[in-house]
Amino acid sequence: MSSIPSALLKPFYFLMSVVTLFFNWLDIPIKALGAPPDLTGYELVWADEFDGTALDTTKWRGELSEIGELRYYGSNNVGDDYYSHDSLMKVEDGYLTLSIRHIENDPDLPDGWYCFNLDSAGLAEFTYGYFECRAKLAKSRSANCAFWMNSAGSSDYSVPPEEAVEIDIFESMQYDNTYHGCVERNMHYFYGDKHERLHARFIKVGGNPYEEFNTYAVKWDEKGYTFYVNGREFNHTDFGLCHGQLYLALCNFMRISDTPSIDGDSADFVVDYVRVYQQA
Repeated sequence: MSSIPSALLKPFYFLMSVVTLFFNWLDIPIKALGAPPDLTGYELVWADEFDGTALDTTKWRGELSEIGELRYYGSNNVGDDYYSHDSLMKVEDGYLTLSIRHIENDPDLPDGWYCFNLDSAGLAEFTYGYFECRAKLAKSRSANCAFWMNSAGSSDYSVPPEEAVEIDIFESMQYDNTYHGCVERNMHYFYGDKHERLHARFIKVGGNPYEEFNTYAVKWDEKGYTFYVNGREFNHTDFGLCHGQLYLALCNFMRISDTPSIDGDSADFVVDYVRVYQQA
């Protein structure tokens, strides 16, 4: 953007935000071309660079399930299922890898799809800030790899959205289909008798996000949420504006049971880092 005179940057970014909103409304993918985040006065307050050879359990907890206990995606608990197993998570060479594999003919495990998901509930929870991860997306037509935030109250119909909401900073569910190379962001809250959802799709990441690392982020403050890919804004909203504490989550799980598939023996979601900045 250095070729654009500084006096024209603000109207340029405003125009890009309007264009992005229009394309999102039509479900037409567009690259993130908005302004970079303004982190003046922010400082790094929490991070995991995934150094070492083991998960830092002071920062993350694994998905809590017994071996052979079936986990579910969706609300009807029919299909869309997977098993959780800690062998599908590793920290090595400065990266966290969350994998999906199909395991069969193992005398100690039921046949089925296996994965492992992480969150920071009870260990690291935040109100407002700038939240960013750098990651390489999984190669699967049936998986959901994601960086998101949540609270225990987000699915509690008695808790208003200003106290609890789910913020899907990015979800990757478009490998090898119409929106290949795109990510989307979703938001949810449950209140009264309603499940409210805001879906802004689809954002072209650029390059090959299944082979290359990119950054995905949200800036959350008292006025709303601003979403970024590679340091450029692609969406802003005040939908379900939360003022409570939310934890971080990383996942990569099989979500479609009719014709589940991955490329190769393992679909890997590789995370370089997760960083949290807040105002000093």
